[in-house]
Amino acid sequence: AVTLPITLTDGKWHHVCVTWSTRDGVWEAYQDGVKKGSGQNLSAWHPITPGGIFILGQEQDTMGGRYDITQSFLGELSDLQFWSRVLTANEIHTQATCGGHLVGDVMSWSEEQVELHGGLTELPFEPCH
Repeated sequence: AVTLPITLTDGKWHHVCVTWSTRDGVWEAYQDGVKKGSGQNLSAWHPITPGGIFILGQEQDTMGGRYDITQSFLGELSDLQFWSRVLTANEIHTQATCGGHLVGDVMSWSEEQVELHGGLTELPFEPCH
């Protein structure tokens, strides 16, 4: 596990990108296109296997359960993407500054069915327009 060196408490929209390579466990964290931190040896050689469930906005205290409402994300999320490769620093900066829009080849927010639970609402959002 890693605590990301990112702050999102100013009430504004931010672009966040985290890269990770299973080959060596190298990770980098970017906020608004600027690298904020990096590390190595994070779960090296432990690939993410298919068939799982990705839970967004809620910490689980045990695998697949024991959710505590006080640990819920409160805010808005948009345009989650996953790639099968590590994006370059230039690609990340271009995404963050609306110079282009890459669509994740593993998962794309626009293509996946998102299930909403706990009174959530889906709203239209175009960050670069």
